[in-house]
Amino acid sequence: MREDIIRKTEKFLWENLMKSVNFEGNSQRSVEYRFEHSWRVANIGREIAEREGFDVERMFVACLLHDVGYSVEMKDENDYKNHGRYGARIARPFLLEIGYGKEEVEEMCYGIAIHVDDEADFAFERTPFSMTVGDADNIDRFDAYRLYENLQLADYANLPLSEQEAFIQKRVSGLERLRKLEFATKTADKLWKEKIDFQLDFMRKLKNQIDNSTIKSIFK
Repeated sequence: MREDIIRKTEKFLWENLMKSVNFEGNSQRSVEYRFEHSWRVANIGREIAEREGFDVERMFVACLLHDVGYSVEMKDENDYKNHGRYGARIARPFLLEIGYGKEEVEEMCYGIAIHVDDEADFAFERTPFSMTVGDADNIDRFDAYRLYENLQLADYANLPLSEQEAFIQKRVSGLERLRKLEFATKTADKLWKEKIDFQLDFMRKLKNQIDNSTIKSIFK
């Protein structure tokens, strides 16, 4: 990958995301979090591209920009749903400016556009490359950091034991369903199952501790 292209992309992403600092409900930390998430997605995309023989630099750049649409103020649920399409519009002139060909840019932008709800507002072929942008995003959303984040958001440590147990059961059920999802490449599918299995293993071990926290562990 060309360092100058990656640095220009990082700068472009940061400057755009920083526009959202003053939006209602946003903070400097929320922008930093979006930026960090984008880097993780880019590195997952890079790993998939390397194993699948895709253009590694283009994949990295597309994944790094997948959430640039958050530089548009999210006023309602519809805006959140559209942030992939917003992002494609924002990214397109930048990608052309740094030297990618029109067809290359359209494939990258298509991946950005469809990563939220699998729909774009322009026509393009659903290639394994374009679909990988969303795959990389989903894989990051089910990695270790999000596991910690979900427990924190649920205020898990302060829930009564019965509610902790219910939380785990619901989470395990959801993860078992999600494990059946199919991805665009064998590499993404393998990475996805690794992340889901990690969370399932954690949740089942947590459930075992919950079971051992009362008299029920002896007298069932």
